Amino acid sequence: MKTTKVYFVFILFLIGWSCNNDPLNRVPVAYLPAVQQALQRAGENQHALLEFLKACKGQEMEGAAFLLAYMPQRDLQSLSPEFLIENIKYAYQARKVAPWGDRLPDSIFFNYVLPYASIHERRDDWRKQFYERFLSLVKNASSPGEAAVILNEKIWDMLDVHYSTQRPKADQSPFESIEAGMASCTGLSILLVDACRAVSVPARFVSAPMWYDNSGNHSWVEIWDNGWHFIGAGEPGPLDETWFVDIAGHANKRDWKYRIYAVSYKKTALQFPDFFAPAVDYLYAIDVTDRYSRTPSQLQGQNVELRIKVLDRKSGQRLALPVRLFSGKTLIASGRSRGERNDLNDMLTFKAPPGAVLTVEVNNNGKKITRQLKTGFEKIQQVILEVD
Repeated sequence: MKTTKVYFVFILFLIGWSCNNDPLNRVPVAYLPAVQQALQRAGENQHALLEFLKACKGQEMEGAAFLLAYMPQRDLQSLSPEFLIENIKYAYQARKVAPWGDRLPDSIFFNYVLPYASIHERRDDWRKQFYERFLSLVKNASSPGEAAVILNEKIWDMLDVHYSTQRPKADQSPFESIEAGMASCTGLSILLVDACRAVSVPARFVSAPMWYDNSGNHSWVEIWDNGWHFIGAGEPGPLDETWFVDIAGHANKRDWKYRIYAVSYKKTALQFPDFFAPAVDYLYAIDVTDRYSRTPSQLQGQNVELRIKVLDRKSGQRLALPVRLFSGKTLIASGRSRGERNDLNDMLTFKAPPGAVLTVEVNNNGKKITRQLKTGFEKIQQVILEVD
């Protein structure tokens, strides 16, 4: 009789031990069906994902469940438990030490801090390295917006990464950009998003597939600080003040390619238009066109935009030189042209009335080159000056 009782107690112990060690028993009910489906889709990598879940403690479990519930198929079948464990460990650690961490809504933290990638780029294990390198930069920041501005001022020289049209490819991962020492606006944006997320600044990748005048496309970053704000990666300056404000103001919804999209890790009803990998079907988006576009009355005005580009006559490379605009002998505008480290669409822009006779002056190491022009009536007019 005693043997039977001992055996019965042992069976109950095994059942209890098994239940307690099954990580699915700790997955929040709201995520459980999606997590179970994700594990089935993981195939041979299912064991790795279960190891990841087993390692998650306390609050980490809900974040882990969120990641698995919306994880792309390619990642379900390939990511290691070590990669995922490190990612979630340092994400929660950064939230704990950030002054604003306890003020972040879970929905924002899950969707814009926890994710390990922005688009279809190579999956690098950047989280721990960026946390350790960049946390000290923002230790005195009081808000995620302030921290993002500091990161955008400091990290590019620290990493020795700058904009260049000579980058190996447009859609580089963070470590690919660091290795190359250069990146496109897409690569810079991916890197800045990751740097921000590493210190618990909610950030997301944003893209305009095509500007309204078909002059090109662009990618940048949005930062959450009690609402969304934008910043140009590798273009230091305040939030919501960049060279593309005016051209983005013309964004409209008449055609998908003229809209502006922010990437969402969580699945939405809208697919993100990935123009570097059109076959990719696992990226989702939020249409944020209305945040940037302006009404026709706001866009109306008598002035035209003169976009100034200064080139070296021999190499054709863009030069950063002082430029002044005169009406007769009256100086009406001045600035500095953009060099090779600036985005191709980023040009010194002056506003002037249509039909005006003006003089553009470029100072090349003390030698002044001038050109007279008459503005037309087109809204945007490009002026190219070549210097020796």
